Amino acid sequence: MFGGAFLVAVLASAGLVYFAVREVTIGWTATGLSLFQPTAGPAPGETAAPGDTPQPSTFATPVAWSGADRVTILLMGLDYRDWVDQRGYPRTDSMMLISIDPITRQASMLSIPRDLWVEIPGFAHNRINTAYPSGEINRLPGGGPELAMRTVESVVGVPIQYYAVIEFSAFERMIDEIGGIDVLVHERMKISPIGRPSIWLEAEPNHLDGPQALAYARIRKIAGDDFGRAERQQQVAMAVIDRVVGFDMVPTLLLRAPALWGELQSGVRSNLTLDQMISFGWMAVQIPKADIHRGVIGPPNMVGFHTLPDGQQVIRVVPDQIRILRDQLFTATSGIGP
Repeated sequence: MFGGAFLVAVLASAGLVYFAVREVTIGWTATGLSLFQPTAGPAPGETAAPGDTPQPSTFATPVAWSGADRVTILLMGLDYRDWVDQRGYPRTDSMMLISIDPITRQASMLSIPRDLWVEIPGFAHNRINTAYPSGEINRLPGGGPELAMRTVESVVGVPIQYYAVIEFSAFERMIDEIGGIDVLVHERMKISPIGRPSIWLEAEPNHLDGPQALAYARIRKIAGDDFGRAERQQQVAMAVIDRVVGFDMVPTLLLRAPALWGELQSGVRSNLTLDQMISFGWMAVQIPKADIHRGVIGPPNMVGFHTLPDGQQVIRVVPDQIRILRDQLFTATSGIGP
């Protein structure tokens, strides 16, 4: 199923795209122009004539995230095409924490298995991926995202201020808009892009388009299952960042901003404001890869495998071990302390 680990790259790219769109639209007039209709613009200081739209030019550097407090976002992935329960609310196919410390300029990624057996606040024990639909079905304040945030907080023990939920099709389109990504596949595998025939990826560098990248991040039936999948999702996240930053994609994103804006606006749900996403994304893409610390809640120490009385296979947490990883990712990289 879907890997939320690579959503940090989507969020970072979205910040750049939103900023680009805002800069492009600043000079637009309300003279009947389509919002996304790029044409030649007036000379500096002139007013745009009817039917003209200023071309994007050199834009000011956006303001990075302000303040000293560490910022933590819960990223969740949904696919309405792939799985919907009988009442119409999808479970989260992935959950991951992204945290950035503005003081030390370091970031952390923590992938959370979807079958983790935990207590859902206000409900009984269940898989962690049921928190989102439980909040939606019961119309709780804040809905599914709020209940998912509180659930993850209780498991990991770090405060979460924001969330972002993305749907598959938006991710696929974004990857296509940046020209695909390059990943090093470590073992030969068969992937099944949605709506396409299955293909084999050889154990070598591969260039993947949007549907292929999504399929690669979601595949489970190879070594490592969900835990190996979490590592591949983080690999995809880094590949997106490499593409955006290493290939100087900001000018390209600026030119393609209308298409990306439409996809991200309809496929992303978040409590981040537009300006917050811009500043967060701008700070995120400037962090060196060496300062992005990654972890997965997984075997052999942090989880145990159990069978419920009804035969269901679940993953139970080992709290002390999870706290060790938490401190490594969220405290050792902080300029403020625990």
